[in-house]
Amino acid sequence: MKKFLHSFQRISPAGLLGVRIVLALCCAMVFAAFVLCLFAGEPSAGSFRAYRLAQAMAETPAGVLLLAGIALVILEDPAGKR
Repeated sequence: MKKFLHSFQRISPAGLLGVRIVLALCCAMVFAAFVLCLFAGEPSAGSFRAYRLAQAMAETPAGVLLLAGIALVILEDPAGKR
């Protein structure tokens, strides 16, 4: 855990910007899912697609954040820099 925290403290400015952009995107997706649920109306056959879309938009940020973290580790890898 200490090694991870130490490597996170040495992140490049471009990597930090990427993390901030991905976090903002994830927050926007969750907020959009929340708003969609608010305005979809009562659960019925007509609003089923809206609720399924909201569910997908609420689940997707976790995967996006995971992929961004993996990409950041690959891009920031000191062994890859020569």
